[in-house]
Amino acid sequence: MKGADELAPLFLTGQYGRLYIVSGHHARGLTFSIYVLPLGEKAISNGSNTAPLNEGALEVYGAISGTLGWTESYGWLHAGPWCYDFQLLVRNKKELLCQEEKQKIDNQKEEEEKKARHKKELVDRYCSDYYGIKEGE
Repeated sequence: MKGADELAPLFLTGQYGRLYIVSGHHARGLTFSIYVLPLGEKAISNGSNTAPLNEGALEVYGAISGTLGWTESYGWLHAGPWCYDFQLLVRNKKELLCQEEKQKIDNQKEEEEKKARHKKELVDRYCSDYYGIKEGE
């Protein structure tokens, strides 16, 4: 759903500092909500697709328009310093994903180079030892 599609795949449901993120889905798409927890409280989980049980937790990001389960759009319900904190979380997560992707590509490239070296060594050894005749003999 609009506003959840980009964010939900980045996070698992759970506590991130004072923010509790609910990254979920329903039959028609992804859902995404953010709650601000009371200062010093640890989140009381209520499953992977629902709000925390903490009294005083405030939903600050969630469905802002449309029919829930059909056409909802997601956005900020309340603006505040948590918006900045969340943007830092998103930036850090995206940087981490980019680093992981780069490492994956580097590892694949290294593995391909290793296989190519191995094949070349096999071919080179086979050619130089053909029927027991050494090069230069």
